[in-house]
Amino acid sequence: MHLHRIRVRNFRLLWDVDLELEDDTTVIVGRNNSGKTSLAEVVRRFLVDPNPTFQLEDFSTACYDQFCAALRAKENGLPPAEVHERVPAIEVDLFFRYDPKGSAFGALSEFIVDLDPDCGEALVVVKYKLRDGASTELFSDLSRQELTPESRLTFLRSLRDRIPTLFSTAVWAQDPHDPTNKREMSLMALRALLATDFVSAQRGLDDNTSTDRDILTRVLERLFANASSATADAEDKEIAEALSEAVKEIQKSIDSDFNVQLRKLIPTLQMFGYPGLGGPELETETTLDVNRLLANHTKVKYAGYGGVRLPETYNGLGARNLIFILLQLVRFYKAFRSSSSVPGAHLIFVEEPEAHLHPQMQEVFIRQLSGLAEKLNKPHAEDGPWPVQYVITTHSSHVANATRFEKIRYFLSNAANESGSVRQAKVKDLRAGLGDTPEDTKKFLHQYLTLTKCDLFFADKAILVEGTSERLLIPVAIRKLDGTEQSLRSLASEYLTIVEVGGAYAHRFFDLLRFLELKTLIITDLDAVSGTDRKRCRVHEGTATSNACIRNWFAKEDISISELLSKSAGQMEKGSLRLAFQRPELPGGPCGRTLEDAFVLANPSLFGISSGTLVEQERVADEIAASEKKSAFALRHALEQTEWSTPGYIADGIKWLASPAQEASRPGMPPVAVCVGVERWCDGCTLRSAQ
Repeated sequence: MHLHRIRVRNFRLLWDVDLELEDDTTVIVGRNNSGKTSLAEVVRRFLVDPNPTFQLEDFSTACYDQFCAALRAKENGLPPAEVHERVPAIEVDLFFRYDPKGSAFGALSEFIVDLDPDCGEALVVVKYKLRDGASTELFSDLSRQELTPESRLTFLRSLRDRIPTLFSTAVWAQDPHDPTNKREMSLMALRALLATDFVSAQRGLDDNTSTDRDILTRVLERLFANASSATADAEDKEIAEALSEAVKEIQKSIDSDFNVQLRKLIPTLQMFGYPGLGGPELETETTLDVNRLLANHTKVKYAGYGGVRLPETYNGLGARNLIFILLQLVRFYKAFRSSSSVPGAHLIFVEEPEAHLHPQMQEVFIRQLSGLAEKLNKPHAEDGPWPVQYVITTHSSHVANATRFEKIRYFLSNAANESGSVRQAKVKDLRAGLGDTPEDTKKFLHQYLTLTKCDLFFADKAILVEGTSERLLIPVAIRKLDGTEQSLRSLASEYLTIVEVGGAYAHRFFDLLRFLELKTLIITDLDAVSGTDRKRCRVHEGTATSNACIRNWFAKEDISISELLSKSAGQMEKGSLRLAFQRPELPGGPCGRTLEDAFVLANPSLFGISSGTLVEQERVADEIAASEKKSAFALRHALEQTEWSTPGYIADGIKWLASPAQEASRPGMPPVAVCVGVERWCDGCTLRSAQ
C-alpha cells in the first residue's frame, strides 16, 4: 500500500492542485512563492497538528468571491442548507493504492468502502468546513447592502474572527467512484493509517558559536524516548536499559560516598533538641533520570586534538545539517517501528535539504536517500518493508540534476485573473507532461540537464544560446539595454538563466520549455550553406541553413536563406518562445552567419569596415571572426573592449524578453499585500487594506 496522489483545494495558492506521488521519492521544484511550502503546511495542519485550525488568510484568494456569493444567497432568502453549500472549505483528498487481492489490509480496511472486488484505490477526504447549521451564525449581524470594495473588505474582516470558531475538521472514507458512498472517520484513525513527519527548512542551525545551540542533542533525547517506549523493538530496549543501568550505578556511588560528605554540610540540629525522642534523622538522596541527563547534562561533541572535544556548534553548518537530517530520519523510523499499531504508509517531507551543503553533497544526498531506508529496515526485514515515501522540496538545481524526470513535480504560480491580483499554483508532472515527447528527446534532455544544470526549473525567464561566445556576451548586452526604454522591465532584477545548448539541440528543449511555461529566448546561428553538398558559405551566397533548430521551428527541412530573412517578428514567436538569428543591421545590408561576424558587422567602425559592398563587408567580417578563437573574441569584448553596439537580432530578442506584455506581475512573486489585523505575512495572501 502507498499514498499515490494528493489533491488540495482552497488552501492559499493551492486553489485546486493534484499531486501524483512516487512510491519512493518525489522531488518538488519551482520558483519562490509557487506553493511548495503551502503543500507541506496543509499536510502538517491536518495530519500532525493536534487540533487543526485555519484562518481567513489560509483560504485561497478565489474563495473570497465564494464567501461573498454565500452572503448574497442568504440575503436572497435561500434555505440555510443551500447557503451552507456555497461556503468554501479547505480540503485535502488522499488517494491510497493497494493490492485488492491481498489478505490483510491493516489500518486501511476501515477506509475501504467500495464494493468492487477489483478496485485497488481508497480515498480519504479531510475537510476544514463550516459546521452543520452554522451558516446563519456565520453571516449574522451583517448589514444588507451592496458589496462595494469598502464594504467587501469590512465583510471579509468580520469573517476573520468567525472562521476559527464556526469551522471544524471532518474526515471520511469515500468510494473513489461514488461520492455519495462514504463513512465518517476520525483524525486519529487517519493518523494511524498514515504516519507523517517533517524535516523543516528552518532547522535552527545558526552559525553562532557564542551560544550553544544543541540541536543534535535534542534529537538524541527523542531517540532515547522512542527506545524506552513499551512498543520499541528488543534491540532498542536493550540499549535504553543499558543506559538506565549505567545511571543506576552512578546513583549508587553517589548515595554511598557523595552523600556522606554532603550530610556534613547540613548544619547540626542536635543543639536545638532535634531530632529529639523518636524524631527522624535527616538523610540525603540523589535521584538521576536518564531523560533529564540527556536534556540538561549531555552534549554532542566532536573529536578534537589532544583529547579536547569540540561543541557541536564548532562543526560546519553543512555537516551539522546533514547529520541533523539523518538523525531525524532515524528517529522517524524508530518511532514508526515502535508504534503500537504500525501505520500502513509513512510520508516524510524534507524541505530544502540543500541548506549549507556543497553541490556534490546535495547530489549524493538525494541519490542515497532510498538506500538509507533499506539500510535502516534491514535488521527488521522480517517485520516487513518500511513503506516510506519522501517528498523533497528544493530550490537546488543539483538536487534536481540527480533526480530522474519522472520523479520531478514542477510548481508554477500563474495569475488567475487579468489584473494579476489573484495567483494560483499549478502542479506539473514531468512524467505526464512530456508523455508525447519522443523517447530519444526525453533521454537527451535528462542526460543534458544532468551533465549541466537544471536552472530552468527555478528561473523566471531563460535564454538558450549556441555556445561560449553568446554565454559571455549576452549578459553584457543585457546590461547595455537595461534602462534604455521605460516600457521594458529590467532583466538584471529578474531570475534569468542562460543555458548553452548549441544549434543542433535547441529544438529538443521546445516541449520542456512549453511545459514549464517559461518565457524563453532562443538565440541561434543562421548557418548559411549552399549547393547539394550543403557546404558552409557566407550569407549572400547561401541557399539554405544547416541549423536544425531553425528548420524545426519552421517545420521545413529545405527552407531558403531569403525566406528566413523575410520572416516577420510575429513568425519568430510561438507562445512563450521566441527565436532569434542573424539579420542585416540595415535593410539590404550585409548579414552575419554566426555571432562573431554579426558582431563585427554591427560595429563596423570598431573593426574598420565602414565602407565597401555587401559582399566585401561580409567577406571581411568573416575573416576577422575566423582570425581568432571564439572564446578569446568573446572574452575581449566582454571584459576589455566593452564599448560596442549589440547586434540587432540579439537586441530585438532581449527587448522581447524584457517586454511586460501579458505579464501583470513577475512570475512567482505576488504583488505586495498587507493583511489587515494580522501580525505576520501570509503565503499567497492578496487581502489588502483599503489604502
